[in-house]
Formats: sequence, structure tokens, C-alpha cells
Amino acid sequence: MKNFFLLLSLMSLSIILSAQKSLEAKLTTEKIKVDGVLDEKTWELADVASDFRTINPTYGAIPEQKTIVRVLYDDEAIYISAEMDEVHIDSIMTEFTQRDNLGNTDFFEVLIDTYGNGTDGVQFVVGATGVQYDALKENEGNEDDSWDAVWFSAVTLSDEGWICEMKLPYSALRFPKQDIQEWIINFTRRQARNNVQGVWSPIDPTVNGIFTQSGTLKNIKNIEPPVRLSVSPYLSLYAINNKEDGVSSTNFTYNGGMDLKYGINDAFTLDMTLVPDFGQVESDDNIINLSAFEQRFDEKRPFFTEGLEMFEKAGIFYTRRVGGTPLNYHSIDNNFTENDTLISNQRIPQLYNATKVSGRNSKGLGIGVFNAVEAPTFAEVHNKETKENRMEQTQPLTNYNVIVFDQNLKNNSSISLINTNVWRKGREFYDANVTGLEFNLKNSDQTYSISGEAALSVQSFDNADNNVGHKMNVQFEKIAGNINLYAGYGEESPNYNPNDLGFLRAANERNVGIGGTYRIYEPFWSFNRANIWMNVDYSRIIEPDAFTSMHFNAGFWTQAKSFWNFNMWMNYRPDSYDYFEPRTPGRFVRTPDYYNTGIWIGSDRRKKLRVSGSAFIYNVDEEGRWGYEFGLNPRYRFSDRFSLELEMELEKQFDDTGYVNDSNGTIYFGQRDRLIVENLLGANYNFSSTMGINLRVRHYWDKTVYQSYHELGLNGELENTEYVGEKDFVGSFFNVDLNFNWRFSPGSDLFINWKNSIFGSENSDLHKQTYFNSYANFNDYVQQNSLSIRLVYYLDYLNVKKWI
Repeated sequence: MKNFFLLLSLMSLSIILSAQKSLEAKLTTEKIKVDGVLDEKTWELADVASDFRTINPTYGAIPEQKTIVRVLYDDEAIYISAEMDEVHIDSIMTEFTQRDNLGNTDFFEVLIDTYGNGTDGVQFVVGATGVQYDALKENEGNEDDSWDAVWFSAVTLSDEGWICEMKLPYSALRFPKQDIQEWIINFTRRQARNNVQGVWSPIDPTVNGIFTQSGTLKNIKNIEPPVRLSVSPYLSLYAINNKEDGVSSTNFTYNGGMDLKYGINDAFTLDMTLVPDFGQVESDDNIINLSAFEQRFDEKRPFFTEGLEMFEKAGIFYTRRVGGTPLNYHSIDNNFTENDTLISNQRIPQLYNATKVSGRNSKGLGIGVFNAVEAPTFAEVHNKETKENRMEQTQPLTNYNVIVFDQNLKNNSSISLINTNVWRKGREFYDANVTGLEFNLKNSDQTYSISGEAALSVQSFDNADNNVGHKMNVQFEKIAGNINLYAGYGEESPNYNPNDLGFLRAANERNVGIGGTYRIYEPFWSFNRANIWMNVDYSRIIEPDAFTSMHFNAGFWTQAKSFWNFNMWMNYRPDSYDYFEPRTPGRFVRTPDYYNTGIWIGSDRRKKLRVSGSAFIYNVDEEGRWGYEFGLNPRYRFSDRFSLELEMELEKQFDDTGYVNDSNGTIYFGQRDRLIVENLLGANYNFSSTMGINLRVRHYWDKTVYQSYHELGLNGELENTEYVGEKDFVGSFFNVDLNFNWRFSPGSDLFINWKNSIFGSENSDLHKQTYFNSYANFNDYVQQNSLSIRLVYYLDYLNVKKWI
């Protein structure tokens, strides 16, 4: 009988947790002031959302503190209030941060899918400090926090808890034009002091999907999508100082332009930037790259990070190509005579404009169009014989275009078609086009999926055959439950090249992979959760058809009840054959058995002092060839307004083997000792939820000394040679980014930015060069300092209309 009642209780809890909740929106005629004080009588008439259940660190428990949410609407906006009980005001965590960064703070979150298709939606979060966070959210949990909307919120704190009040104007949302709206909605509350997150409509972690497990907001009647039109004109002022070879020069400049947003209809939005200026964007994390592949940089420019998730289909669009390094920047001296000297070489092209149109209609069809026009770039060359200067074009007027169609299917499935096109003016430059297909099909229970992508690339040369290539991959997965499994196959043909507007390190490969993960969501022993995984990959090169490598990977991650995190992994790769490092088609270098192991540990993020550290060691089955890495990342919160963080990494390689150069068909490799040190200092001080200062200082230092040089044999082995190289070097990148941000009005910002960039290298007296004395060389390196002020003012059509 006792077992019967236990089973009945478990079944009842399961039914409660799995039942989809609903909430009725109430129309209000009373004007609501968003001040965090719920003194309007209309709130008492609103439907109540309560009975939250935890999703973290455990699933399905009743939170200790009560949360009550209410929703109202009028012809202008949706209004949401949340009353959150707490033991005492001191129990509410309130670390001040900047927008879209919540830190160690209690927060209240709203998820909304206005079209009710369960694939994606928007996320609005307010911290107990009043800091706002908004993002585009996918059903699988991925989010794009670069998306920014203009909305309003306020909070008040007391000894009984805290209150959050939000106003979401319809201009910040997209929804269908219907008499009665029914939206998917959910609410989440986080209590930072105990890391507890509770949610209104329960989300089972073993079931795929966030919106598909959320509740519904019903009976929103007779609301009209407003005119969504806003402009954000900007003005930037710069003072720039350059120093090279002991010569210093200073110049002053200014830029002006405008961003525009226009709601074409209820579903689609036009975004445009005219004469954009990205001079205040955070500096790239440059490294000294000795590999056969280019370094990939993160996108940090606001226009290119916001709302571009639809354009990422099939992996053929890399936004850094737009406004990136000109096509012939590195080859400008190929046609130089002995009398030619390079005076200047423009590295960053000017964008005339960039435009994107995106949205999804009521039938689940998403359409995206991106277009950008880039000005020509030139290098200035001096001829000693004629004593004249001439301009050499490194890239012509260029147009970049992307078109995407993304159709939602039943069972939260989708299929997408994307095309990218690069047009360059002039017969001496080539054009490029890539067409891709992506699909993700799931069964009705959301337990299995089959996904894949394919693409065809075409580079069109004048008076020459087109360069045509393809890629394809397919993967089958078990995506629900505690055990997740996958098996997949992929290939890129030798001529596949999407890199005019995409990013691919290497083509001419095929691989097969299988693996699985076991996830534990319920607390056990002294732990909250854990993941254990194992993967195996097998790779070949297509031309010539040959084995390249087999890779075994295994590891685990776990979170303790004290909220410490532990991660450990191991890799093993038997003899492998690298066809890319020699940088000559058909040639390869053999690498003996390789294995490594690593560990990462992170302490409780809630504490004032939080420390994480990593250690990694590898070994190659070759005498003297091994290496290690260490990392340490302490962070200390001096107060709720000021925090300091340091990231330190040290990497040492012994007898690392790599390409040096080639001459008349002979390929030379070197065995080198390499020491890399990277330090990153971050500091943040926030005066309020809308004003703050942040500092980022990064120093990357690389010392590489070659122990021996070798010829690469046809069998992939290194052979003795009489070649004597001079490839030893010490190099540094040093960057400072200091920013002051003030959001003085919704959507309007003032930025003051100081950037310092130093780069240089040494190739003599290397035995005297150490990390600590490298700073003494900075005065001899190339330096650039810039101080800039940028003012952006947001103008909304509806507000301007009211003023008029």
C-alpha cells in the first residue's frame, strides 16, 4: 500500500509538471507608470501566474520563496509585474553590471514566442539592480544577446523581497495581425544566493525544447502592430596618434552616419546602417599564427552581431569578410620592381552601407536578405627611378549579398536554403557564389533527429574555367533523455571554397564520427549534475584518397553541491598524416602517436573571490616532443559595483614540428621550442544600471627558437639537411581598451573610448629576451593610440509623432 501511494504521488507530480499552463491577459484602461510600485488598481484584476517549480540545481521542487506574476495589456504595450518574496533585503544579490550582462544578481525573465510555432522567440530579463538583458532565443536554448530592443523596466527592493515591473511596447515585438492573439510565454526567477532558478511552466531538462514546454498567454484582443520606424544618427570624433620607426604623427578626424530600423509589416524588419563606423569595437585577440590556416576572429561589430542567426545556415556566411582585409592586401608586392617601395596599404575598407531584411510570417517561413557595399581600397607605391607615386588597387568596389529561406516544419523541424554572392567590379577580379541547404528533422516525441547540410561553391574567373566544389554532411542523433547519441558523415571536395564570404580552414576532407553523452540531471552523492562523454572520429583526404587520422576523445563534467565545477578530458590519436602543414598538394608529414589529458576546476561563482584553473599536458611518441599548458583565472568582486579579473595562460612546446618554407620543390620543416604567455586583465566599475567603465588589457608574448631544420621526405618523415634558417623570433601584441558607457535615454548612448595597440618582434639576442623584459621593447614597436567620443541618439517615429 505504501508503494502504491508513492507511485501515485510520483504520477501526480509528473502530470502537474508536464501539464502546459495558461494565463489570460487582461485589458487595462488605467495608465500604468513603470516605477516598480504596483499601486495601480488594475493590477488587482489581472490573472495570476504562480506555483513555480525549480529547474536548477534540481528539477521539479517547490521553491522556498513565492513568486507571483501578472500580465496586462493596452493598445500600446504588454505590462508584466513580478512580486518575489525573499527572507530579507540582504538576501537579494545586487551586483551592478552593464546592459546584457547580469553577473551575480537575482533576476526575473520573460520568454515570449508571439507566433506560437515553438521554434524561437525573444527574451527579456531584469536584474535586481535594474540592469536589462534582452536576446533572441531558440527553442534548443541558444540565444543571441546582441539583439537590442527599446523597452522599459523598474525594480524596488524591500525587506519582504523585490518587485519587477516591465513595459514591452509592441514596437519591440513582432506578432501576427489577428483579432485574438495567443502567445507562448514563460517566466523564470533566479535567486543568486542559492543558485536556485524557478520557472512557471516546468521545463524538463531531459526533453528537448524550451518554448515547446512553455505555457500560453491567451485572449490578447484587437491589438495592432504599430509603425515600427526608428533612426539612430551618430557622430564620432577621433584623435589618433601613430608611432613607427621612431616617427610619431597625430591626426584628427570625425565620422557621421545613421542606423535605421523599419517594420515593413507585422513580421519583417528592415535594418540599415549608412556610413558605419566601428572604430570603438573591442580589439581583436591577435596571435602569432604558424599554422597552415588563417586565424578566425569573433564578430564584435554591433550591426553584424544583431539578429543574424537566420543567416548562419549551412555555415557559409562569415561576417568578418565584410569590411575585412582586401583581396590583394598581402600580395601587393608580387609585381614590384627593384625600384618600387610600398608607402601605405589600406587594411580596412570603408563600408558605404549595409542592409538586412529579416522576419518570419505566420506560416513559419523565415526570409532574410543581407547586402553590403564596400568601397575600393588602394596601396600607395613609390618608384625610386621615376620618383613618382602611384596607386595600386588591392580590392575593387565590392557587393556582398546573402539570401535565406528558412521554413519551419511540424515537430519543431526546419529546412533552409541560403545563397551568398560576392561581386567585384573589374575583369581582373573574380566573383564568387555559394548555395547551401540545411535541414533538421525531428520525430513527434522530440527524441530523435536527423540533420545535415550541403553546399555548392562557384568562383567565376574571367577567361578561365570556374572553380566548382561541394560539401555535405549528415548526422543522426538521439536528443532526449539521459543518454544522447550521434553518428555522422561529412566531406568537403578539393575545390570547395566558400571563403570569399564564408570561413573554412581546409577542404579536401571526409570524416565519420560517432559518440554519446550520458547526462545526470538529479543530485547524487555530493553533486548536482554531471555529463560523461566519448567520441570517435575517422578522417581521410579525398585527393589523393588516403587515411589521415583517427581520434578518440573521452571526458566528464560535474557540478558539486557547493557549486564548484570539475571537468577532465583525454584524447588519443594513433599515427596520423597531415596533408595541410606541408602547404604543397599531395605532400604530407607523419605525426607519431599523440595523446593528452587535461583538467579544469572552477570555484563557486557566487563568492567574492572566484578562481578557476586548468592544466593540460600532451606527448608525441617521439623523443623530446611534448608540451604543457597552465591557466589561472581569479576574479574578485570588491563591491557590487567594482570587480577585477585576471586571466593568465602559459603554453610550452618542446620539439614542436612545423613548416618553415620551400624552395624548388624541396620542403623544409623545423623542430622548435615555443613559449607562449598570454595575460588578460579586466576591470569593471558601474556607477548605475546605465553607466559604467570597463578596462581590458591584453598582452600576448611568443618566443620561438628552432633547434634543427629538416627536409620533408616523400614518406612524410623528416630528413637531415644542410639548410640553415634564421626563423627564431620573439613577438608581442599589447592592447588596451578603456570604455565609458552611458545610456542616457532609452536607445541613446554616449561612448568615450581609449585604445592602445602595440605590436613588434625581435630576432636577435633571443637568449636575453624574457616575458618580463619584453615591456622594455615597446617603445621601439609600432604603436597606435586613439581617443574617441561617439554619441548615438535614438528617435522613434511614434514618440516623434507624439511630440509633434
